[in-house]
Amino acid sequence: MLIRFSKLFYMLLILYYGWFQIVFFQIPNMLLILGAGMIGCIILHSFVTRTKIINALTIELILWILFVFTSYIFGIFVAINHEFLLNALMTFMEFLFLIFGITYISKHDGKIEFFINVLILFALLCAITTVFWGVDYGQGRISMGLNNNPNSLGITMALGVCCILFKHSFKKLLFSIVSFSAVVLLIYVCLLTGSRKSFLSILMIITYWIVFVLLKDIKELKFTEKVKGIVSILLVTFVGYYFLIPLFKDSILIERLILLFESGSDTREDMYSVALEYFKQSPMVGIGFNNFRALSAFGTYSHSTYSEALACTGIIGCILYFSPYIKLLLSYANLITSKRIDSNLLRQSKIMLAFFGTLLFLGVGVIHFYEMTSSIAFGMVIAFFYTANKKILKNSVGNSYINVNKKIL
Repeated sequence: MLIRFSKLFYMLLILYYGWFQIVFFQIPNMLLILGAGMIGCIILHSFVTRTKIINALTIELILWILFVFTSYIFGIFVAINHEFLLNALMTFMEFLFLIFGITYISKHDGKIEFFINVLILFALLCAITTVFWGVDYGQGRISMGLNNNPNSLGITMALGVCCILFKHSFKKLLFSIVSFSAVVLLIYVCLLTGSRKSFLSILMIITYWIVFVLLKDIKELKFTEKVKGIVSILLVTFVGYYFLIPLFKDSILIERLILLFESGSDTREDMYSVALEYFKQSPMVGIGFNNFRALSAFGTYSHSTYSEALACTGIIGCILYFSPYIKLLLSYANLITSKRIDSNLLRQSKIMLAFFGTLLFLGVGVIHFYEMTSSIAFGMVIAFFYTANKKILKNSVGNSYINVNKKIL
């Protein structure tokens, strides 16, 4: 029951953060109340069931906690704006609590389907709101509200596509058609936002899915299931082509893509150059967490996870922050190449690797440790690996037990 309440708080937190407060109005301290409710229920659950709450404290979380600690210690001495430093670190710590909650609940459930479903619901709700009640954000770009950056909305659409493909199955024709239709809707909204990196992310996700997941799935299906799969793909592709291609030609996105490939964004290139100069000035510890905006003439962050981490936290901070990235990449590589993994878990693992790859790509244009949506996504990537790895170990032990019994008999 406590886990169910924790899930409820989580769902309300996501919907309030990314939808309600943008479309309607803000409620004072609501994010804090919902977050505290989620974590509070988890703590109570651990006491009642005598579950070791520390089991949800993964290596990735420990490294990021150390990242916060070192950023604070060094930032006190090098940062010129301590308010920026402390506010950003407190926000990141709140995100780490959120990741902790996702991991704890997923380990309890033995799967991450709840979080996948919530993200799909969130993405579809944002998409429908944008289609029917979207506002002009400027330069022909559409968003849910004037306080909702189209790029952030585009990221939600890209992550939503990953989650839909995670759940997709060819075994039910109607479910398959609905899934692909939802993907078309999210692509449509991404076009409306004019978010280049999100659109490119979706193209890469779908290409990856076709090459590494779809082709293998089709081969393993029964004849009737293959027919259903092909019918659903052709039907949605036909509708999507005649629906999306005209929109793409007329959208602001095509102009932004041409700009990206021809000359790029001069402002962002200048930001990256300035970030590199700040790194050279203080290579070991940086200029202080979230202090790029305090020092630079731009008055804002550097618009890249990689340049921001390098400039603000230096070599020490980068090692601590990016080590979980490397660990997760290696972990997923081992997971996918494991001979003990079953076909369904392998398919899901490949999708989650694409999910993680999307985050790495988007990190060029967004700063993950300042974003709640990114933190949720990282929490899901971490939680899936640990639950999948546990399933593999459990299946291996079960198979070993069966083999031993066969030998005895």
